[in-house]
Amino acid sequence: MSLTTDQILSAFTEEITARGGKVMETFHQGGRLFSRSILALAEDVRPGDRVNGGVALKAKEDQVWLHPYTFRQVCRNGAIAAHTLGTESLLGLADLEPAAALQSIRSAIGDCCRVEVFNAAVRQMRTAAEIEADLALAMLPIVDRLQGLGPQIFTQILSRFFEGGDQSQFGLMQAVTSVARDTADPDQRWDLEELGGAIAANLTPASGPPLRTARRAPRTDEVLIG
Repeated sequence: MSLTTDQILSAFTEEITARGGKVMETFHQGGRLFSRSILALAEDVRPGDRVNGGVALKAKEDQVWLHPYTFRQVCRNGAIAAHTLGTESLLGLADLEPAAALQSIRSAIGDCCRVEVFNAAVRQMRTAAEIEADLALAMLPIVDRLQGLGPQIFTQILSRFFEGGDQSQFGLMQAVTSVARDTADPDQRWDLEELGGAIAANLTPASGPPLRTARRAPRTDEVLIG
């Protein structure tokens, strides 16, 4: 029996609220669910540039993606860390009993909320802020590799990068996530926020982390990639 997106969103909201966080925004339409939340976790990447930790959720059919999420307070941009500790991609939920499927989702949310996951994301951002523009510019061609992103998006990112005055890898990340913030299409926004997270981690994103079974193995071999 498949879970509904209503059930998934309800579990997500409950788990975030129980941890003192809040769901910021949700797109829920036509069997597609996108939701982003922030937690009380907060650190300065640079003086006066504070970010919150959180969790981003995407659900379609019997697939659920849960990723650590960072929210930059000064400009209200968000980035999805799809290639780091705590990220979870679940499939085959329809093969489980509803209670077991929901427990798998709740457990994955808990993994994304861990303090060490947020601290790892902040370290990546601080490192990105120290990388000069020539290295950041070398990463721009990866924009075209993401499905559904074309020359217009590439141009917007490039324009905002130079107009922003921060010619570091962190500045490039912010250019990408600012375009994401202004993008109406939920799939495209997710891809851009995931790209922003990959830039912070100094990674070239593929189409996303590989899907794996919802029957989650014990997490004894977790490492930070990057």
